[in-house]
Amino acid sequence: MQTKKIELSNLVKILPFAVLCIVTGIINPVFFSVSNLIDLARSISFLLIVSVGVTFVLFGASLDLSIGSVMGLGGAVCGLCLVNQVPIPAAVAAGLLVSGLIGVLNALLIVNLQIPALIATLGTMYIARGVVNVMTRGEPYYPLPEAFMKLGQGTLAGIPYSVFIALVIVFASHFVIRKTNYGRSLMAVGGNKEASRLSGINVKRILFTAHVYVAVLAGFVGVILASRLSSAQPNSGDGWEMTAVAAVIIGGTSMYGGYGSVIGTILGCAMMEVLSNAMVLLHVSVYWQKIAIGVIMIAAVGMDTFRLRKISGNA
Repeated sequence: MQTKKIELSNLVKILPFAVLCIVTGIINPVFFSVSNLIDLARSISFLLIVSVGVTFVLFGASLDLSIGSVMGLGGAVCGLCLVNQVPIPAAVAAGLLVSGLIGVLNALLIVNLQIPALIATLGTMYIARGVVNVMTRGEPYYPLPEAFMKLGQGTLAGIPYSVFIALVIVFASHFVIRKTNYGRSLMAVGGNKEASRLSGINVKRILFTAHVYVAVLAGFVGVILASRLSSAQPNSGDGWEMTAVAAVIIGGTSMYGGYGSVIGTILGCAMMEVLSNAMVLLHVSVYWQKIAIGVIMIAAVGMDTFRLRKISGNA
């Protein structure tokens, strides 16, 4: 029943998304050009990869504001290894490992020490960004190996590799949530932690793995961005945490946990990136873009809150 409601909700959101695309294309036909659509698909795929991890965390009624800094850290560690002649697979693994360790730290603070997720991940956000600044001293790591740059710049049949990577992650994650005991347990924990614990679910393990998963995916996006930009930038990922959270909420995942879908996150990411792309093509100031995203996020959270109150009978 819940799945049908989610699917219906996603269908309703497709209409304004389609209208936005059509109106933008009419005003500026460049929107539907092949090059713009490819660039749009690439930017959506970057946001989508990290947003899938955010979706898992929100399913468990938790939060992670450190992902932007973790992206920068993952890319910086990978870049540092590469400029020091470390083999590409080992450099990528190092970036993911360090990112995963931030996820472990977040999990320990939130799950074991019971520190509120907002405070814990806000703290690790500053820690991770500080580590990046100390490592890089504000300077990018370059040049990077030509073979490494294929990860973020390469294409298959004209479609960026990152799009295929994002789709694999999305559908694998969707399968985990809908078809495995872990996925059902994660949704149950988000719905009611105490009831889940009493039913035999290892709540700490479930939330622990969700936080590590989002950190690893964030670090992976940082690595891909370094490949895309041909350098590991110290400010990489700055501000992405709120963009990803907004995309997931717009995609229909509840901030209160236990409700939503990974597939809906695709739509949320597409709407965020199309809106940004449309405003650029329509020559709208970047400041207005941030206002628009903020309004949309507030509206999405407001609708989610109203839905929850209606279910609980308090509307």
